[in-house]
Amino acid sequence: MKLQYVKTSNHDRGLASIMAVENGAAREAKIILLAGEPGTGKSRFVDHFGSERNAIHIEGLPGMSVAYLRELIAYELGCAGGSRFAQQKAIQELFVQRRQTIILDEAQHGLDKKAECIEYLRRICEQAGSLMILVCHTSERHRFGEHRLAHIATRISALVEFTPATLNDCKLYLNQLCEVGIDDGIAELALQQSRGRYRLLTSACATLEALADRLGKDALTIADVKGYMLCEDAMKALRKGGNV
Repeated sequence: MKLQYVKTSNHDRGLASIMAVENGAAREAKIILLAGEPGTGKSRFVDHFGSERNAIHIEGLPGMSVAYLRELIAYELGCAGGSRFAQQKAIQELFVQRRQTIILDEAQHGLDKKAECIEYLRRICEQAGSLMILVCHTSERHRFGEHRLAHIATRISALVEFTPATLNDCKLYLNQLCEVGIDDGIAELALQQSRGRYRLLTSACATLEALADRLGKDALTIADVKGYMLCEDAMKALRKGGNV
């Protein structure tokens, strides 16, 4: 399987929203909320975008504190150590110089105590005029609009919803990553079995490559995979109370 980033419709949607906020939103409203179900490519997108922009990527953790975030950002910027005042001053100065994006994955963990962790990150970004991208599961996105968090909600200029792969996304994904050729019938089957979840489409790639190797082929058709499970949706089995 090839190791490359595939620019799906979610990528296009996410990048368009980022560009719109970056170029059109007020300095104090450069926050983007990116939500989606598991397997829709949120982490892959922010990893790709973040690496291109040299963003500071933070994994949200239960119980994290402002002190933890300050130390983490200072470490990422290379200004760790010294008093808290000196450290914060260095962070602010470097952010103004570099205008780096901050990405907070699992951002719902920053909502405790009136979102003081997100507020801390927001202030750093606002002073520099840089972006902040908050990433969360679809089921958590409503929490960012609560009245008690108006100081955050009113600064979110875009909500981007990542959705399961379409048939065109599936064709693009399999054709770019799979080491063997496939026809449209296989793409349709993979979409059906994966329910458009990219991590399952990755499993389908491995299955197709193993099957092609057994058959001695460099391309497969739907007839070659008849009766095969290209990827297994464990969540579906768990919901039905079945064995995985």
